[in-house]
Order: sequence, then C-alpha cells, then structure tokens
Amino acid sequence: MRWRIGVIAAVAVLAGHAAFAADQPADALARINAFRIEHDLKPLRMEARLAIMARDQARDMIEKQYFGTRSPAGKSLKTRLADAGYAYRQAAQQVAVGFADGRTVVENLIRRGDSRQVLLNTALTETGIGYANRGGGALDHYWVITLAEPTQQAGADWQRDILRLVNRYRAANSLQAVQLDEALNRFAQGHADDMAARDYFDHVTPNGRTVGDRATAAGYPWQAIMENLAAGQQDPAEVVAGWIGSPPHRRAMLAPDIVDAGIG
Repeated sequence: MRWRIGVIAAVAVLAGHAAFAADQPADALARINAFRIEHDLKPLRMEARLAIMARDQARDMIEKQYFGTRSPAGKSLKTRLADAGYAYRQAAQQVAVGFADGRTVVENLIRRGDSRQVLLNTALTETGIGYANRGGGALDHYWVITLAEPTQQAGADWQRDILRLVNRYRAANSLQAVQLDEALNRFAQGHADDMAARDYFDHVTPNGRTVGDRATAAGYPWQAIMENLAAGQQDPAEVVAGWIGSPPHRRAMLAPDIVDAGIG
C-alpha cells in the first residue's frame, strides 16, 4: 500500500554550445550533488527506473526530432513515470541540448533561477539522468534530468491503524466503535486502485458510479453510507488528522448509526 500524489513541478529547457567530448550522466549527478551539498542538502540518489526513462527520452528526442518534455505523441513526464511503474509525490524535469558533458549542462542549469530551485528542492531525493548524441555538432547533445520525491511504503498494519484512530476519535465523542467489513474493504480498495489507475480523485467515478453503487456491487446491504477520501498523506495519522480537521469528513466519522467500515 502506498499513499500517492502526483505533482509535476516546473520545467526548463536550455540550449548551449558543445565544448567537450561526451561524458557519462554520472558526471552531471556528481556536479548536482556537489551543488546540493554546498547548500547543506542531501545528495540525490540515481534511481534505475528514472535513469532508464531519462535515457530513453533523450534517445526519443533524437529519433523523433523534437526537443521538450512532451513527445509529439503527447507522452508527458507524468505518463512516462506511470509507464515506468514509479510511484511519486512530486517530480520535475529539465531538458537541455548542446552541452557535451555533464558538468557543463549542470552549470547552465544552476545559472537559471527556475532550474536552480528545482535542483535545490529538499523534497526531491531521487534522480534519473539521460544523455544521447547524434554526432559531433554543437546541437547534437541531448540531456534529460528527472528529479522526484518517491512515495513511502506504508506500514504493514496501515488499515487497522486507520481504524484504530477513527475509533479513538469516535470514542472521544461517546460513539461506538466501527468494525472492518470484508466486502467494504474490497470495494474501498477497488476505488483507491481505480483512482490511481485513472488519475482522478472523487467519490463518483468517471463513468458515474457512486459510493452506494460500488457498495451494492460489492454485495454489501446498506441503509446509509458515506465515504471519506484522502491523497498525499504519508501515514495513517496524517490521513485521520486531515479528516478531523475537515467538517464534512469529521461528520462522516461521527455518524452515530455507522457500524461497519471498509478501508482501501
């Protein structure tokens, strides 16, 4: 189980003059991390999926003859991350052309205010750097640098942790505890998976199915039903605290006649 939110940060594009023979992306990473250390930040870690994705994107720009973060077919950073199976909270990407070595491309990024802020983003901890060239000309060197904040793996007892915190809040308001119901668990998990797969956040699915529709389809007979959603929180405590701080979510947790719960 992972808490997931996707935020695509600022993108910058550069062009410069080639001066040196092509170096490995490791040189770019070394300069980025030296720059981060100069500002008391932790170095980035090269992540295999991000590195492969960045390399393939750099090659794709040469093959398809374009320059940018979105391909002619409409593939974006967001879709590339999804295709790579990389779960993240936020991600940013820089693309550059014309720099024949890693140190030079990073020095140019550092001189740009928007790119500089991306490199110094404290939340971004992993990177993938791709390089491709099509010859020795000044504009034959293509770079893709992706930085991301990965999601954190939830604890093994995340479901019961949420239930415990909800019931603690109900007990503090003199209400009986709710119990986990397997049918409700299945439909709650199904809705969470569907929102992640189809990239939406709503009680009603894109094809119009409501929480009542989903509960009925899961085989749960109900008289009253309500649903709380959350996205982006790091752990169950953040989830429930967010609900407590929101009047409509708080009312749902304090409904006196609710006896069962499903958590996905």
